[in-house]
Amino acid sequence: MGRLTGAKLENNQIHARLIVTVGILMAITFVLMVVGLLFGLLFVSMPDELSPLDSKIVDLLSTISVFLTGALSGLVSANGIKNTDKNNDGIPDALE
Repeated sequence: MGRLTGAKLENNQIHARLIVTVGILMAITFVLMVVGLLFGLLFVSMPDELSPLDSKIVDLLSTISVFLTGALSGLVSANGIKNTDKNNDGIPDALE
């Protein structure tokens, strides 16, 4: 609501928005890659043997998807660990 009232956002709010934006963009990229690979495997007719260029593209896409999966899970888990509440009072310890 900081934008609607004209108040400036705090650093934690800016950081949270940045993490959510990056996470959503990475997730969209990952989903588009998986859908593209599945479409290519299921609906595009290919010859019996895969050409060397096609096999390199498939290897590259699989490497990128593994990287995106690891980066996305690391992004989500690292930011969830920072704001822990050890005394269970509902307020993260960093804000107390």
